[in-house]
Amino acid sequence: MARKLYTKEEVILCTYIARFGRNQFDESDISKLESRSIASIKMKVMNIAAMLREEGFAISEDISSLSGKPSGQKGRRTNWDIVCNLQNCKRLELLEKCEKILNSNS
Repeated sequence: MARKLYTKEEVILCTYIARFGRNQFDESDISKLESRSIASIKMKVMNIAAMLREEGFAISEDISSLSGKPSGQKGRRTNWDIVCNLQNCKRLELLEKCEKILNSNS
């Protein structure tokens, strides 16, 4: 079975959690969008957190970063094209995008 790629909407939501934590919504909310497992989404959040940290951006202290690479080596850059456009968004601006995504899929 082919891997199901993350949608732009899922990546935006995962990026919010990586940057600002789980106070507004969490991985279980994201899993409802594409019927993806919560474990897979948690891994995606950690991968995004690792990318952000590698690029010198702050991430939520509640999120551990996972790059799948030994210390000192750069991790995979999957969806960096989306994440890099969100790294400078203010919390409320990004939260608004997330709420639109969650509300349009509920």
